[in-house]
Amino acid sequence: MNLITKILLSFLASILIEFSLSDRSFYIDYDNDTFVKDSKPFRYISGSIHPYRVPKQLWEDRLRKMWTGGLNAIQIYIFWNEHEPQPGVYDFEGQNNIFEFLELAQKIGFVVVLRPGPYVCAEHDYGGLPWWLLANGTETIIPRSSEENYMNAVRRYFGVLLPKLTPYLYKNGGPIITVQVENEYGSYYTCDKKYTGELRDLFKLYFGNDTILFTTDPPRVLGLTCGTVDGAYATVDFGVSISPDDAFEKQRKFSKSGPLVNSEFYPGWLDFWGTPHQKVPTDQILKSFHKQLDMGANVNFYMYFGGTNFGFSNGADPPYLAEPTSYDYDAPLSEPADITNKYLAIRDSISKA
Repeated sequence: MNLITKILLSFLASILIEFSLSDRSFYIDYDNDTFVKDSKPFRYISGSIHPYRVPKQLWEDRLRKMWTGGLNAIQIYIFWNEHEPQPGVYDFEGQNNIFEFLELAQKIGFVVVLRPGPYVCAEHDYGGLPWWLLANGTETIIPRSSEENYMNAVRRYFGVLLPKLTPYLYKNGGPIITVQVENEYGSYYTCDKKYTGELRDLFKLYFGNDTILFTTDPPRVLGLTCGTVDGAYATVDFGVSISPDDAFEKQRKFSKSGPLVNSEFYPGWLDFWGTPHQKVPTDQILKSFHKQLDMGANVNFYMYFGGTNFGFSNGADPPYLAEPTSYDYDAPLSEPADITNKYLAIRDSISKA
């Protein structure tokens, strides 16, 4: 192959890549209350999975079982404390190579709903915040607020993390369609709009103004008032104990138009040491799920696969209710990723949607 032919082929390849990327788009159609993917209305039925809670060698197995279950999207958290174990020291290798996980998810066919924190909860140690934030005590820092010591740490971390994620945005050829600002912030006492506003601005700085940002809160007016922020689409999360009509009515108070979104629909629940394993009956899940589908909602199952809290990574609820090593969650895929009757019933429902 001569030099001229190589140059022509390289030029043609660059044109094809540019053309394919220009045809990729993901946005909200507020007139028709829907997401739009590549110029077509789109609804996601998603499942949560945390790459840290399953050995890397088994990532593909879990993802393929989720795909076979009928999902077209996955939702993942990013745990800050796993990636910055010491101030300014970063780890994105091996089990922490979230970029390899994103590539694998995209290869299988998923789009991705990303929840990068900085706080994530997730029943993970300190909600994913690194321990060293409190190295000088609690008098000098106020986590999850606009307090300067905390925000300096967030800015440094996001300055490393977000540029690494930019190539994985949908508009850039990757799988990420939406990005969450903070996490259920309306349930936290600080209610600091300056804080969530700066997080929003950091995401826009690195990801651009055309990336869909969103917030997630339980369907309570007070919580949504504190948890939402201008420039991010407000969504809700709820399980079988809350009526979809009531929950989405609360969402509509803060997102007047656009898609209905249940960012965390609970097919199970978390466990605590010394208490029985939590279970949610499949018939109750299906009743609520069918109602949400009939309303045209986008639904994410939290969790679809829970996995395992390895080492000392399990979290706790106040005053001190520790979660155990297992994060089974009574999810459609069990902790060892067995196919359950719940999985089969949800898969059948999705196939009829």
